[in-house]
Amino acid sequence: MLKLLEKREIPFSCEEHDPVLNMSESGMLTLSVVGARCKNLLLQDKKGHYFLIVTSATKSLDLAGIAEAIGSKRLSFASADTLFALLGIRTGALSPLALVNDEAKSVQLVFDDELGREGCFLFHPLENNASVSLSRSALDTFLRNIDHPASWLPLAARKSD
Repeated sequence: MLKLLEKREIPFSCEEHDPVLNMSESGMLTLSVVGARCKNLLLQDKKGHYFLIVTSATKSLDLAGIAEAIGSKRLSFASADTLFALLGIRTGALSPLALVNDEAKSVQLVFDDELGREGCFLFHPLENNASVSLSRSALDTFLRNIDHPASWLPLAARKSD
């Protein structure tokens, strides 16, 4: 992934770290690269549509609200096997950078519009033992390069019990 970013002259910073599997483990990392830590979820609906949802690290999303926002019905989390089959990555490594492997364009990318005010983002580069910092401009360039547009939508937080 890093070689691809370099080849396409997309500016980034990268830092290797211990592997992390979830946002809790990620939050324990002290990183020198800067950017918003993003939670990435691969969801699916009953019709076989897939959605990569990107939101802030601390936000708990309302799946029914996401379904409504994206014009879908009931959503569920995709399995680890589906994640690997669609994007060629393992659990814990999901990020928009994995869409480079979505040649069939079967995954729709949706960003929480609350992230729109962020200048830089942190994503895993297909492995969960490194974090890449990309500016919003660099992210947009990457997505254009792989012909994978993103939607920026308001995504509701889950109401606390």
